[in-house]
Amino acid sequence: MSILWKIIGGAVVAFTLAWPAAAQDAGRFSGPTTTFRTYSLDETTRTLIDPDEVLNRQYTGQTAESLLELVTAVTAEGFARMRSRAVDAEVSLPLGWHAIEDNERVAIFNPRRTVRVILWRVDLEFEGAADIDKFLIAKAAALRTRFPTIKASFETLSTGERIGVFENVPPRRGDREHRVVADLLIPNPQNDKRAFLVTLGAPQSEAELYLPLLILIKRDLKIVWRKDR
Repeated sequence: MSILWKIIGGAVVAFTLAWPAAAQDAGRFSGPTTTFRTYSLDETTRTLIDPDEVLNRQYTGQTAESLLELVTAVTAEGFARMRSRAVDAEVSLPLGWHAIEDNERVAIFNPRRTVRVILWRVDLEFEGAADIDKFLIAKAAALRTRFPTIKASFETLSTGERIGVFENVPPRRGDREHRVVADLLIPNPQNDKRAFLVTLGAPQSEAELYLPLLILIKRDLKIVWRKDR
């Protein structure tokens, strides 16, 4: 199954093809007063490192999935730095959240599982795309016909990364309302056929609160780049 289908679970997105010029990271992604404390739900790293925690055990008890490795905790600022073997990166996460990895990706989510973040390495060539823009265009072309009520837009960060924002995404099993999903693609500086994908999904009614978390995660993300991934 292609990464396009895995990430959004069959939800369909329609894109326009015009990218806005790069801008300062403003508007809905800026979160000028947003820090990891905004999203922190605990004062300890328990939910991130304890394999016997109830929700963690649901994912790791009978599967190949595992917890990430704790690098350091900055409890005063509400986050911990975690290391993923699956995507070969260090990421800062709010305390009180969960992070599970398998052989390919990292899934990050709050205890209610209403806000979900996926970290993934993308092989653009495998996906049949010449570059990041064409990857997003191909994603749109493959999915655009099924749910025409979805609204889509593009953002370009001041650092050049592309974000696709999809609103009114139909709920999946367990969701109570439509969702907003944002895809942030970070190009591999050693290989223009590879990229790092950060996808954040949140309930539409809470999107303005949680979309800035995408930039917080991207800001502190430390990726080990290799030519072959």
